[in-house]
Amino acid sequence: MDLLKHDASPVALIGDVVRSRTRTDRQALHDELSSAIDEANRAVVSEDPLVITVGDEFQGVYASLGQALHASFVVRAVLHPRTDVRFGLGRGTVTTLDPVRGIHDGPAYWAARDAIVMVEERARKAQTRTSRTAYVGPEDAPATVAAVQSALDCLDFMVGSMSSTSREIFGGLMSGHTQHQLAERLGLSASAVSQRVRRDGIGVALEAAQRLWGLP
Repeated sequence: MDLLKHDASPVALIGDVVRSRTRTDRQALHDELSSAIDEANRAVVSEDPLVITVGDEFQGVYASLGQALHASFVVRAVLHPRTDVRFGLGRGTVTTLDPVRGIHDGPAYWAARDAIVMVEERARKAQTRTSRTAYVGPEDAPATVAAVQSALDCLDFMVGSMSSTSREIFGGLMSGHTQHQLAERLGLSASAVSQRVRRDGIGVALEAAQRLWGLP
């Protein structure tokens, strides 16, 4: 029996800007978030594309956990370094309350809300301060959910511990840019970018992210 079922319910993604109230340039923040969401919607197939809901929160629905995670990584990469985001992902059924305005509800959203609350609580603790992503999957085996969360914790730590330049390289590679293109954009030598990919764990983080994108 598959621990992550291929015919499982969809996954809801809820995102929220970290410390958004400290930003005085509210219009600029909204524009940045809108641009990041547009990029994620172009890059990742969804059942319901990401939309901004209330304030600095956004949500969408995906057929698989991997797709939802892919979208979260795209948003995070586009917004870096000015804006940080937390993500809650939850598996379950989705109910459409208002198809015209795109208002949805149901167990997937309840699980995603529980997940984002979990992220907020863990980020307040020193040992898990880099936590930005959590998954709640009531339909999945508890051991599998724990394994997925462990992988997300490690990836969040790796990305959160990178310098701004290394995180920009990670985001660029994740978006499909080559090391040579990123070297030109950042004003670095190709060898300097290559060294960062090896030394700062960028290559490991990228491979881990790509493996997570394949989850059903």
